[in-house]
Amino acid sequence: MNKSLCLLALLTLLLSGCVQRVEPTGAAGGGAPVNLVLYTWSEATEQAANQELVNQFEKAQPGITVQIQNVPGSQEAMQKLQTMMAAGTAPDVMSIHGAYYFSFAAKGTLADLEPFATKDASFNLADFYPSLVQISRWQGKLYSLPRYTSVYELFYNKSLFDAAGLPYPGTQGHWTWDDYLADARKLTTQGPGGAPGVWGVFIDFWGSRLFPWLWQNNADLLDPSRTHCTLDSPQAVEAITFLRDLRWKYGVAPASISSGHNDGINLFLQGQVGMYMTGPWDVQTLQKKPALKWDVAPLPVKQRPATLLGTENYGISATTKHPQEAWELFKFLLSPESQAFMAQRLERMPSRRSVAEGPYLSAPASYNRKVFVDALSYALAAPNIPEWDQVAHPLQEQMDLIWINSKTPAQGLHDAAEQMNATLAKLRGR
Repeated sequence: MNKSLCLLALLTLLLSGCVQRVEPTGAAGGGAPVNLVLYTWSEATEQAANQELVNQFEKAQPGITVQIQNVPGSQEAMQKLQTMMAAGTAPDVMSIHGAYYFSFAAKGTLADLEPFATKDASFNLADFYPSLVQISRWQGKLYSLPRYTSVYELFYNKSLFDAAGLPYPGTQGHWTWDDYLADARKLTTQGPGGAPGVWGVFIDFWGSRLFPWLWQNNADLLDPSRTHCTLDSPQAVEAITFLRDLRWKYGVAPASISSGHNDGINLFLQGQVGMYMTGPWDVQTLQKKPALKWDVAPLPVKQRPATLLGTENYGISATTKHPQEAWELFKFLLSPESQAFMAQRLERMPSRRSVAEGPYLSAPASYNRKVFVDALSYALAAPNIPEWDQVAHPLQEQMDLIWINSKTPAQGLHDAAEQMNATLAKLRGR
């Protein structure tokens, strides 16, 4: 039996014993069985792993049954969840995309987890990275915790670097935007008849994929109070100009569209892209093509290192009829054993320090997982606000115009900031 199978077997044994038995209202306590609904937005492989965990939970808690309600796709799932909450049919425990968390918390639809965590001696809140706990708070209260975390880093094709005679990114010490551009130019080649051969980089010119580039140049989307859009700053214009120029000035990045969220990883899989910024969620996809030689490096740096701190938050409904049982399920799904299981099975990046710096790092891996863990020390939270979904549209509209070269970065960012500020003022009654 290989190391991975041994670890999975050990984790299964640990999971079977990590649930603290509760008998407040369930069948084991003499009452009717407690039925909980767990809401997720997973694809098939994660849904199967979640069901495996739920089976372990139910085995240890014979008075509780758990029904998984799954809606694939984050946007569709969050819209459905909003509808359920408005209709008074909220699930007991739910997975919330990090970008939507504040809007749910602000509406009072989530239970405060602090009282549960404080009373439960078996739950170690301090084991979660402090930055992750901080971004899970809304107005001082802890309405969720991340089951997983993630960061954007640079995935690179080792074979293409070898063919170009280039050292791997970041292996020669401090690695800058200028180094990134120089490598991209050397990696870019034409195919037969002038057709595209290899692109040095692929740029996703949309949403959160732009945030690290802004932050690295000391720019931001909102001011510290999160009341005013600052996208028209000189630092923001410089960052977006750099990205736009990769396509239009230097010709090292192909055309891409903001709705084509899989285009970059598909081209990388085909060996047509030298460097691509993505996160641990794409590792399993890459591992399905063993002939592809790749690894992970930190993003290049301008003024400072920065990347996005992403989360998949889990919460408990404020209206659940079974708060203690819901807490037990929540606690089990976020336990060290469950996180180690999901890291091994599906490459999910743990949010607990004991797991991220323990089993996750020590387990055999074909790539440099340490890059992800190290990034947690400088990763930044997205500028989420309850109104983000309503103010993000003008931002993307302007980014699309910049990317197709219909507007200059300065004009597009000015117009985006103006529209976003007008929308914020209207929503907040100013």
